[in-house]
Amino acid sequence: MNDNLGVDGDLLKKLDLDALVSLVALGADIVMFVDEKGMISHVRISDPKLDDWGVTQFAGKRLADCVTIESVPKIETMLTPDVKQRPARGYQVNHPARGKSDLPVVYSAHRTEGFSLTLVIGRDLRQQSLDQQRLIETQMAMESDYRALQEAEARYRTAFKLSAVAHLMLDGDRKSVLDANASAMTLLGSGKGSLTGKSLRDMFGKQERERLGDAISEARHSANPVLIDNIQSAKGDQMSLSLRSYRENGATNLFVSLWPSSDGQEARKQRGAEPADSYTLDLSEVPEAAVQTNADGQIQAANTLFLDFVHAPSLSQVLGRHIGYWFTKATIDIHVLFSRLVDEVFVRGFSSVLTDNLSGDRPVSLSARQNPETGTVQILVIPQVLSNERIALPPPRTADQAEGFASLVGKVPLKELIRESLDVIEKICIEAALDQTNNNRASAAEILGLSRQSLYIKLRRHRLEDYRPAS
Repeated sequence: MNDNLGVDGDLLKKLDLDALVSLVALGADIVMFVDEKGMISHVRISDPKLDDWGVTQFAGKRLADCVTIESVPKIETMLTPDVKQRPARGYQVNHPARGKSDLPVVYSAHRTEGFSLTLVIGRDLRQQSLDQQRLIETQMAMESDYRALQEAEARYRTAFKLSAVAHLMLDGDRKSVLDANASAMTLLGSGKGSLTGKSLRDMFGKQERERLGDAISEARHSANPVLIDNIQSAKGDQMSLSLRSYRENGATNLFVSLWPSSDGQEARKQRGAEPADSYTLDLSEVPEAAVQTNADGQIQAANTLFLDFVHAPSLSQVLGRHIGYWFTKATIDIHVLFSRLVDEVFVRGFSSVLTDNLSGDRPVSLSARQNPETGTVQILVIPQVLSNERIALPPPRTADQAEGFASLVGKVPLKELIRESLDVIEKICIEAALDQTNNNRASAAEILGLSRQSLYIKLRRHRLEDYRPAS
């Protein structure tokens, strides 16, 4: 007898079958005796509700005939005497019933020498199945709520980003910007990237900072919004502010709305007469998304394809902003691109990742041209088509390197050839990154997606510590 059953073989000879089945049934949901042909001779159940599936009527039938068709192989395997290794958790099968769902039961079979019948013990899995079903329903409900939350967040973030009114989310303790929409970037931005993390005080004139600090302190403890009129920004514009406090993760932060004062509007009209964009090209006929910037990267012109590309509703939300605003996850790329334009007139096929106004990322290819007379830069933004095609690698440094690999086929194992070719490719990529960054190791590491320490290790490995870009 199986040790897990805990019944001595002599006990089977001393007790009759009815008494033995009743004894085992005290610790099991279903107990059966099955003969060598698979016929059930005795059945006992611990729960009368199991008889709704006709379990007590299984006596005199083959056990394989009392289960669903997909469970028949499990029963046959379980009753095979020469099967030595059986699953520790038994065999899970289903009993069918008309008008009811199947009855899930896990069975285990036990035999002893000198005894012709097989003892089959079953455990009812209805409660476990019910718990699993509830878990699945709960998980589906959570996923549905999470999707609804994501959709709501996307709606409100879209409304925040596309609002014609400038809005800022301000850290109440540090008085630094947590988030800013496009209108705020246009109104306050200096054309050097995002406002996030910058101090609000630094965006206004020194003579206004004490007044602004008092308003922030008042707004943090006031239930009503605090208004400031005719405050001068660091750019010299006159504007008005509305500050309202709100709670976020146990901290008191501020929601700031900004709009130009009438004096500020008049000042902008006067500046609009200045020939700031006298070198601006007409980009409307360019068949790709295109922008023109000054030497510092501040946008002077953009076509409608670029507006569609970054989801900008109007041209005013793009003009005056730094091109790096849409490459926040690849800022180093823009730095490298403008650095290369200092030495090269044209740069083609420069890969990067653009982040639009809705926080969506998209791989792009940049082609740029600098006008040395005006200092302006024209940039084409071309979407990269994702495909399963292999990337075309640049040719090896030496003409006979590929032939050298081919000549080793059949002499050196393929694994070693692949390992050696990967080393060559890695060395080529590192040299290309050092060439693009003019041997700036930190920038090269960021382009390659490596830490600076990892790059230094690879430089020593490939003996490139003293590498200098070709002039």
